[in-house]
Amino acid sequence: MFESEAILNITSALAAVLVLLLLFTANLTVTMMVLLCVGLVDLFLLSLLSFWGITLNSVTIVNCVIAIGLAVDYSAHIGHAYLTIDPPEELDGKPLSDQEKRIFKARGALGAMGPSVFHGAFSTFLAIVVLSTSKSYIFTMFFRMWFGIIIFGVANGFIFLPVILSIAGPLNKVQNDYENN
Repeated sequence: MFESEAILNITSALAAVLVLLLLFTANLTVTMMVLLCVGLVDLFLLSLLSFWGITLNSVTIVNCVIAIGLAVDYSAHIGHAYLTIDPPEELDGKPLSDQEKRIFKARGALGAMGPSVFHGAFSTFLAIVVLSTSKSYIFTMFFRMWFGIIIFGVANGFIFLPVILSIAGPLNKVQNDYENN
């Protein structure tokens, strides 16, 4: 019973994230990369529940759906910053290859948005750490799951996403039609 409810709710939340990311980034490649990071957070979270021996129930399913919203925050800002950075054509007098441009953009995205995203994650962690000593099942599950959400969300947003962007991210080459005619 809980498994079908979890699949329906998680799939619906991921579909909503897909639509919104497409609207805000207007780039299918970055949208799919961010969506992959968000989906992986939920997969890792469900794996963590299994590791801890916790079964699916209404509390864990609600937190898994909330995880999607939180994980978007950690990855979408980095993905959007990647799209807004324009790499130079040359660096130190040498032309940059497409791969070097992607690396430049990924580093720039981390430099531009990384501190803000990290501070958001850290402040969220500080807000939930007080629940770690609770004896109540709901508060204990809430703490454990949010701890996993923060760790996995930050890991995907700060490590995995920049790596895949530096390997296969778009270069935003805009071609002016007037120059071609």
